[in-house]
Amino acid sequence: MSEILSYLAGILFIVLGIGVSIGIHEIGHLLPAKLFGVKVTKYMIGFGPTLYSKKVGETEYGLKAFPLGGYIAMLGMYPPAKKPETKTGFFRDMITQARLAHSENETPKDANRKFYQLPVIKRMIIMLGGPVMNLVLGVLLTVIALTGFGIYQSSLKIEAVSVCLDNTSVQCPVSEQTPAHVAGLKPGDEVVSVAGNKATDWAQIRDLLTATPTAEFEILRDGEVIKVTLTAVIQQRPQFDSLGNPILDESGEIVSAPQPFLGVFLAPERKPVPLVQSIEASGSTIAQIGTLILRLPQEVVEVTAITFGGGERDPNGPISIVGIGQVAGEVAASDQAGFADKLATGIQILGSLNFALFVFNMIPLLPLDGGHVAGGIYESIKRGLYRIAGKKDPGPADTALLMPLTYFVFIALLVVSALLITADLVNPISLFG
Repeated sequence: MSEILSYLAGILFIVLGIGVSIGIHEIGHLLPAKLFGVKVTKYMIGFGPTLYSKKVGETEYGLKAFPLGGYIAMLGMYPPAKKPETKTGFFRDMITQARLAHSENETPKDANRKFYQLPVIKRMIIMLGGPVMNLVLGVLLTVIALTGFGIYQSSLKIEAVSVCLDNTSVQCPVSEQTPAHVAGLKPGDEVVSVAGNKATDWAQIRDLLTATPTAEFEILRDGEVIKVTLTAVIQQRPQFDSLGNPILDESGEIVSAPQPFLGVFLAPERKPVPLVQSIEASGSTIAQIGTLILRLPQEVVEVTAITFGGGERDPNGPISIVGIGQVAGEVAASDQAGFADKLATGIQILGSLNFALFVFNMIPLLPLDGGHVAGGIYESIKRGLYRIAGKKDPGPADTALLMPLTYFVFIALLVVSALLITADLVNPISLFG
């Protein structure tokens, strides 16, 4: 029962975290819109039936049933048609409805309080406000997880000693035994210094042995310091970055390089990551998410094929909100991690989700924020060219004409979501095998 409750608690943590992240995203739109005088009629977190709402001033603030999105409603999101619209049809009606959206809340005093009437730079600030809030929140959560809680790194305390160089056998000739076993190192020993240098971490020791494979070690054992000389064996070993992530080549394979090997297994300990490295890790995560989104059509096809073909999914591949909840629940229910480990992992998951919201919303397609930003850039260029040519100002870009494209983008997003949710239900990603 406790495992089930922990699993549900992990899912609830992510759901609430997503709701808060979306709320902060919408605040990023709300504040500059109000600052620039635009009439904001609604601020809503979620979609579907309204669970709670309260009107404060001219804005209705509310929470809807499904906290997987959100929006603010502004007057004049799209400019009026330059010519009377006489044609009808599904897409024409869609364009007309987009222009008239929220106009029922317009009063004579609101004639100059419409979004499209703002200068381009102010409109872009409003639309960029949401993604930027997710970017800042993502960095903050990543710093809390990595610098606040830290990550597990190799300590200087020996947990186990391998007998043979192949790491699997327990009996072998002396010539095939590990330097640590030959030197008589034991579990519980702690490295104090190497080659006269005070030991700080294993990366430093590895660098020293790479330069000079034979070195004198000072070992703390049962309160007494003893000295031993070890000669490291140089082997091709997988390479990892400072955060413990494998370094991959262009084909996605783990990079190997010559590295000194002693045959010791070091006890892990949680250490805080320097602030600069946490920020660098944020940048790396954003880059990985960006690459994944660029390859999303191909990735979704591969995930769908694996799902119905019975293969094993790539844990670094695309995942739906359902899959994220499953992973969070699995972490929370695991008996392989303590509370601090689970909380740090949950915070890091939310950080990555905020980076995903940032990158995804910057895609230059409506209805995403990036689509409105792209429209603003197009309008600035067009107005500049007209000004250079001595022509009359063409006015704001009529992005309402892109509503048919918006419709197909929305359908595509629904299809991708449905395929990934199906994959997560039928063939979920598991962190613990």
